[in-house]
Amino acid sequence: MDKTLIPSIISAVVAVGAAVIAIWGQVRVKKVELDLAFQKAEADRRAETEKTARRFREPLGRAAYDLQSRIFNIVKVGFLDLYLQKGDKRTRSYATKNTLFVIAQYFAWAELVRREIQFIDLGADEQTRKLTELQDNIYAIWQTTEYDPLLRIFAGEQRAIGERLIREGPRGPECMGYASFLDFCKEHPDPLLCALEAEITALGPSLERAIPRLVALQHSLLELLAFLDPAEVRFPKRRRMKLDVSVS
Repeated sequence: MDKTLIPSIISAVVAVGAAVIAIWGQVRVKKVELDLAFQKAEADRRAETEKTARRFREPLGRAAYDLQSRIFNIVKVGFLDLYLQKGDKRTRSYATKNTLFVIAQYFAWAELVRREIQFIDLGADEQTRKLTELQDNIYAIWQTTEYDPLLRIFAGEQRAIGERLIREGPRGPECMGYASFLDFCKEHPDPLLCALEAEITALGPSLERAIPRLVALQHSLLELLAFLDPAEVRFPKRRRMKLDVSVS
């Protein structure tokens, strides 16, 4: 080999090596940039998910708590026997209308949560997937044919009832309050709400028929509460009394 070519060859090798290193560096930088962009997008997604969770955790938890408490009082304390069957006009009205509201209120917040989480990647968010499973279980208990038909509410009816109570509030969509609900029922009689109110009235003398469904619902609502408030801060443990499965 001509010795005069050696410096040229060395220079060429060095140049190629430098080019390879430069390209590798650019690829590495681009990969780092892509990784950072992905991490930011993931952080933003999780932040948005948490923002949604914070907004709905309290009202959904409150609605679940109110409903499980009313079910407990109906089955264990004799709420309907005391205020509906043995009460006066005022207590009878409260027993039916407020129980109707407590059920519909839960459906409203459940529907609002369903609307929000349908756009979340459930495969990437274990907590959101768990929330969906808990809600689906409650939907199923309401509509199952495994129990007596009394107080059976199909999934579409649950959503429709919930939609009736949704209103636009200062922070976005929310469930109307009890006073607004009473006005709504008076001014806009709704077939689904009227049918559900009739079934609540029928619970008075026919409670035994509905107990299996009510007990299953109360247990599932308590599971939802445990998920939404695991530290038992908003809803203390002493106020989450589980109905005995053998209650009659």
